[in-house]
Amino acid sequence: MIADTSFIIDLMRGDKAALDKLSEIVDRGLGHHIASPTVMELAVGVSMAELPRKEREKIEEIIEGFQILPLDSISAWRAGVELGKLRKVGMPLDPIDAQIAGIALQNDDVIVTRNPKHFERFRGLKVETY
Repeated sequence: MIADTSFIIDLMRGDKAALDKLSEIVDRGLGHHIASPTVMELAVGVSMAELPRKEREKIEEIIEGFQILPLDSISAWRAGVELGKLRKVGMPLDPIDAQIAGIALQNDDVIVTRNPKHFERFRGLKVETY
């Protein structure tokens, strides 16, 4: 499972549904991953926080148990092709979400998110919510 930024933020906030989902993932013996673009989004949040050190410590505590999946060239290509197809038909999408989707598609993994609509336009992408 690849944790979307919204899932990590909800874990940081102690959201019961997110915590239950993480327990389910662990109980099912699934690997838990974070895409490298999510790390970037979290860093943006830390830099904008009123207490950046405290926010960074919370994030590091949460993500230390996750494996980071990089945006390699194949994942980036898949993301770019899908993003271009969507833009061509007038369906803009956040490039970061496209990168996360590309990583998930390349790794044949499922994205866990509070915002499934951010990913529903990607053909073949598996998404779960909580």
